[in-house]
Amino acid sequence: MKNKKLPVSACIIVKNEEENILKCIESLITVVSEIIVVDTGSEDQTLDLIRQKNLKVYSYEWNDNFSDARNFSIKLATKPYVFIIDADEVVDHTTISEMNRYISEEQTIPGTVIVQSEVSNGKTVSSSVTRLFPNKVDFSYKGNIHEQLWFKNKPVSTLCSTNLVLRHYGYNKNQLVSKNKFHRNLFLLKKELELNGESPYINFQIGQSYYVNEEYHEAIVYFDNAIKSIPNFADAPKYVSTIFLSYGYCLMKTTQFDRLDHLINEATEYYRDFTDLYFLYGSSLIERKDETKFINVKEVFEFCLYLGEPSKILYETVDGVGTFLSLFNLGVYYEVMNNFDLAIKFYKKSSDYGFEPAIQKVKQFNLFVD
Repeated sequence: MKNKKLPVSACIIVKNEEENILKCIESLITVVSEIIVVDTGSEDQTLDLIRQKNLKVYSYEWNDNFSDARNFSIKLATKPYVFIIDADEVVDHTTISEMNRYISEEQTIPGTVIVQSEVSNGKTVSSSVTRLFPNKVDFSYKGNIHEQLWFKNKPVSTLCSTNLVLRHYGYNKNQLVSKNKFHRNLFLLKKELELNGESPYINFQIGQSYYVNEEYHEAIVYFDNAIKSIPNFADAPKYVSTIFLSYGYCLMKTTQFDRLDHLINEATEYYRDFTDLYFLYGSSLIERKDETKFINVKEVFEFCLYLGEPSKILYETVDGVGTFLSLFNLGVYYEVMNNFDLAIKFYKKSSDYGFEPAIQKVKQFNLFVD
């Protein structure tokens, strides 16, 4: 029973994914009953690598529309459930029971998974994304890029949350540059914006593309457009919390601290338990290099520890803001204040989570980690 494959069709769209595709397939091959691979024009070794795994590859002529390609792939699926995964993602096998639970409950509504993305600064960002759904003709995708799942011509609103984890490597800046993803995504998003007017979601995605590419001034323009076009934050879509967070980091990176303070005050009115916002504020206090502000660092990161890690289902969050990252920053605080006993204490607590910068700090203080 343990090795029985689940009645799931995993659908993957590929183009020039020779660096990633084998890891993706190998994470699926013992788990799902069917793997559907749709190629949109690979010119590297991607197709040869897939065929080495005895998988058939279906060809689809790329038309600058991810939804069309995605819909083509799910029409090829023959199993009762569809699982969408990208070529630069792998399934965390320690969480497979979550997929099994979703199926054993005979769910009729789509399921979310947790995508953990490695980003260039060594941190991991976790977000909840809809990837599992019953294989029914009423499900389809809409949108040229950052496509959304619809049911009977309406956006999916009712979801079943799972803790199935996918590890995503595509936000690493080296990958973005090597595949020219930034310029491709920006072209498609701006094309979508022309079709959909001042859509807050598309403005957000354009801003996010600039943010990931470290073009902070450009990102601010689109985040600001997105915020201004949302009439009521109390009933706003889930992604709005991420707009505030990314917008805030752009303001910090461009040293616009007064605007940042105003933004965080506004955001925490609606997202009081979103630890990342307070962590951002604490980080900005360090960046300001202002002694009158620095004294508040301790209180802010202690509050982050009090709140703990935010819900990965509700928020896109940086792993560690409620644990090891805040512990590390408290270590920094006490080290700057020349209280080395407390600095060591917090670095040690942070290092217990395996956080490498904290481990290095502990070594600098001539301590050893088991």
